[in-house]
Amino acid sequence: MVLAGSGLLILTELSAPCPPGGPLSFGQCALRPMAPTVVGVGALLYLIGLSAVLAWVRRVQRRRLGDPGTAREWYLLAAVLGAPIALLLAFTLVSALR
Repeated sequence: MVLAGSGLLILTELSAPCPPGGPLSFGQCALRPMAPTVVGVGALLYLIGLSAVLAWVRRVQRRRLGDPGTAREWYLLAAVLGAPIALLLAFTLVSALR
């Protein structure tokens, strides 16, 4: 869902004409090359982070140190807090590599 949503947002941004702008650049043509890259990198970082949390929780459960309720709470916490953190990190990385 994350990749499909970010792909749809990037496609909408790239298909919009530049003077009115797309949903990401808000009419700023200077932001146009950077916005889809930030969204794409952010989506990848988000999925990598959620996968790492899921792997960690499974390892903890295999050692019989955690229960399924706690695993669900950790995954939900990572999902909620990971979205803004992934976008901020993506913006920082794309800006630094630009």
